[in-house]
Amino acid sequence: MKQRAQRWPSAWTMELHGETGTHHVVTVRNVSETGLLFDGQGLSVGDHVKLQAMQQVVPAQVVRLSDHGGALEFVKPLSPAQLANLRQFRQSASPW
Repeated sequence: MKQRAQRWPSAWTMELHGETGTHHVVTVRNVSETGLLFDGQGLSVGDHVKLQAMQQVVPAQVVRLSDHGGALEFVKPLSPAQLANLRQFRQSASPW
């Protein structure tokens, strides 16, 4: 059984850019080296999106949806530096 990557709770917003040039504003609930959980609408399972980490494009795919959001799986795991960069947002985000 594959071990799940460690998650860090989050509460900040970011834009996900779709293949057709659309963008979706989501609230990141947690992030790991392999993916993230988000709150937000307008995406479908299988959608390919991109986000930014350390001014680098990170491609991902929507792999799960819930009533309030869903989960992304990164095409390639984040580097330690990219993950640290995204975790910095968590430290400065307000939970309210």
